[in-house]
Amino acid sequence: MKKRLAFITLAIAFMAMPLLISCSPAATPPAPPAEVKTLKIGASLPFTDSMGIDTKKALEMIVPAFNQAVGLTVKGQKYNLDFVIYDDKYTADGGRAAVERLVNEDKVQFIVGQIGSAPIVAGLTVTEPAKVLVFCGGASDKIINPNNKYVFGTAVWRTNLPPLFPYLKQAFPNAKTIVNLSPDDETGKNLARDNSKVATAAGFTVLDSVYYPRPTQDFAPFATKVVSLNPDVVNFPGTAAGTSFGLQLKALYEAGYKGALVSPMPPNLSEVLSVAPKEALEGMVTIMPPTDVPNPSSMASQYQKDWTAKYGQWSVASLQWIPAFYAFVEAVKKTDSLDPGAVASNISANGLSWESANGKAMLVKRPDYKNNRFCDTVSSLNFGKFTNGKYEFLGSISAEDLAKANEAAFDGGSWK
Repeated sequence: MKKRLAFITLAIAFMAMPLLISCSPAATPPAPPAEVKTLKIGASLPFTDSMGIDTKKALEMIVPAFNQAVGLTVKGQKYNLDFVIYDDKYTADGGRAAVERLVNEDKVQFIVGQIGSAPIVAGLTVTEPAKVLVFCGGASDKIINPNNKYVFGTAVWRTNLPPLFPYLKQAFPNAKTIVNLSPDDETGKNLARDNSKVATAAGFTVLDSVYYPRPTQDFAPFATKVVSLNPDVVNFPGTAAGTSFGLQLKALYEAGYKGALVSPMPPNLSEVLSVAPKEALEGMVTIMPPTDVPNPSSMASQYQKDWTAKYGQWSVASLQWIPAFYAFVEAVKKTDSLDPGAVASNISANGLSWESANGKAMLVKRPDYKNNRFCDTVSSLNFGKFTNGKYEFLGSISAEDLAKANEAAFDGGSWK
């Protein structure tokens, strides 16, 4: 009887199993991979200049690597960046046309990495009303006009001068007079004005500013004019980093100039030395590329390594402009938003700091222009003197100390 009861119980259990299985919760299938969306951002660059060409190449190198490594995550959603770049020809008309295309056709809400003042300023007439956020280079003070709310200067052309001229004075203590050789455009005129102001404060007498059209190839007439003024120093505010710079140096050398040289723009040596003898650069005091200092940062070294692996011959022409990309990424991450207004309001009020191959950078206020939002950039800088065909390292300054140096030079209140 017991055996029969056990058998019946077991049979009932087996019969019930399908019912139990059908009533039990289904096993949870693995979640599908999260969708990765695409965020289109844009830039306009001059395709006729090594700074523009190399910055385009830099973005085509670092953006795909960024997408593959991490991408941009906003409110838990991952985005890959699609970078659209048009030629602005380094002109106001070209810049406005490129920006109109980016905003009206491509519907970008972020423009990142522009170089020239003329195209940037012209583009602001489009981006400010459209509330498109701009991270850009440029030297014009119109970029940091307090009426602008959606543009941030991420290069150091308005802030790199105060420590440069003391290094010049240290290298050439007997030098007293300076002539500027500058492009006849928004960039050149703004930088010549600011260079003259800082040089005068450092104890130099600025004899004149000689302007040339940016497309110039024959600099002999301009070099003759400069030499006739007999300056102790020739300065190059607003020059391009490459061949144009080399042609200027060559013309001065052939005109018999023997004095000192100073440049806020580091020469792209591969291009400069292809048209000018190394003797034409002798004694130049300049901002030194972060890849050329005695102990470059790991980020600078890796950038140079990646560039050389992808493109061959190393070029420094992009280094001044790529911080815009890293500032954009950090600003969006900090705000956790793709709303340009939210991002602009956040970093305008609270500031921003970021790292790139060019070193540490941070946004600062410009009370000297009555702009009390964080809108302009200071960064760590290195200084060198070109001697016997290579750089001699002179020293460095941190982003924080550069801000203090500018506060002292451009009296107008706290920049932080």
